[in-house]
Amino acid sequence: MTASPAASSSPSLAPAIGTLEEIEQQQFLRLVSFYSAGLGASGLAWCIAYVVYASLTGSLDTLSIAVTTPAAVLGVTGWFAYGQCRRGNVRAATAINVVALLIGGTVNLSMIANAEGVGFISYCVAISLAAPVIKGREWLWLAIGISVASLAGALLHSFPVFPPVIMPPPIAIGSTLITATLGLGFPLGLFWLFSHNHRASREEAWTLARSAAAANRRATEHAAQLELRTEQLQAKNAELNDFLYVVSHDLRAPLINLEGFSRALQDSLATLAQVIAAGDHAPPRWPELQPEIDESLDFIVRSVAKMDFLVRGLLELSRIDNRPSTAQTVNLTQQVDDVVASLRHSIDTRGIEVRLDPLPTVTGDPVRIHQVFGNLLDNAVKYMRRDGEARIHVGVEQQGGTPCFFVRDTGVGIRPEDQPKIFRLFSRVGEHGVAGDGLGLTAVKKILDKQGGKIWVESGLGRGSTFWFTLPAAAGATGEDGRG
Repeated sequence: MTASPAASSSPSLAPAIGTLEEIEQQQFLRLVSFYSAGLGASGLAWCIAYVVYASLTGSLDTLSIAVTTPAAVLGVTGWFAYGQCRRGNVRAATAINVVALLIGGTVNLSMIANAEGVGFISYCVAISLAAPVIKGREWLWLAIGISVASLAGALLHSFPVFPPVIMPPPIAIGSTLITATLGLGFPLGLFWLFSHNHRASREEAWTLARSAAAANRRATEHAAQLELRTEQLQAKNAELNDFLYVVSHDLRAPLINLEGFSRALQDSLATLAQVIAAGDHAPPRWPELQPEIDESLDFIVRSVAKMDFLVRGLLELSRIDNRPSTAQTVNLTQQVDDVVASLRHSIDTRGIEVRLDPLPTVTGDPVRIHQVFGNLLDNAVKYMRRDGEARIHVGVEQQGGTPCFFVRDTGVGIRPEDQPKIFRLFSRVGEHGVAGDGLGLTAVKKILDKQGGKIWVESGLGRGSTFWFTLPAAAGATGEDGRG
């Protein structure tokens, strides 16, 4: 049995297959040892039995003694082959047994008249002995040897050089039985050996296949986890870049204003102090200084408010990560009803039609889920077109076995080139005259990312927008209709 190239090239599979081959070689060596010992014992036993029988019957003569010589040779060579097996030389032991069987079978056919079966069985056993160990051109030499030996035995049996010996019936029957037992025993042993090892090899192959499948499954899972972690890392890097931009640009701009107008205010106050120090009760430049002071104070207040807004926005986003997640039963329909109720005045004022499909009850963080729907619906109301139909549709669809929620509106829409920017920190696109802080969609994305979900948008300028998002907790939905 040989290992396949794929198996032999794999470091993880080679040791197991090598072990199986070693076990097979040991089993075959043991089988050859048993046969060699049996051949040696039966050959010597046949010699002793024949000599004793011929002595008791008075038929012992020179020719009959010569007949026992091949059996004695088989016995001696059998034990010699057994010694080679003990040393681990299975090929040498096999060669010795094959040569001895071919010679013994030919001599048996040429000198014994009533034991032809023993000779033919010897040839068959020689083939079965040699088959497992020879290869290549060795088959040619075996075929030549068996052909020559069997042809010589047949010719000498049909045209004997010496008068053939007729074996006593008990000895002839006994030798045939012993030879048949050895002749059948070795092929049966080979059959058991190959069937047992084939079964063991097949079981080991299935075990290796199952192990490989499990390893491949684990590798796939690890690759998927690595890909997910990579995406999360990229998202974190993008978020960090946005944060650095806010700190370096948006926060720095109010600080520059603070510095500039503080210096202007300082200069104005210094001028005023000089006038007062001069003893003038009505500073002549006061009408000029007062607007400058008021303007400086106004810019300072607005810069402080801007910084406060940015800091509070960053703090609110940080709370999404820091706030521990809770797992509660959340009625999504009730959540959306509450959000719509909080926006009812704006919805009625602008004549917006709201359609709410039945939503499932899921397990998740009710505060964060409420924040997701709240921000999306608030944006849909704020960015609704002033003319034409005004509709908002909230629902859920199954996409590839995953519940995908959506908030669809007939608002102003978003240009394709602006869509990647809308989820960035403090990012606002379009000139629609709508008040906002640019934090809503950033917070929504951060909440969904933390829960293992995702959000994307389908939109076009003037064609409205559809915000899709997934909630992993939706897999634990307890019903299709959250209204009960």
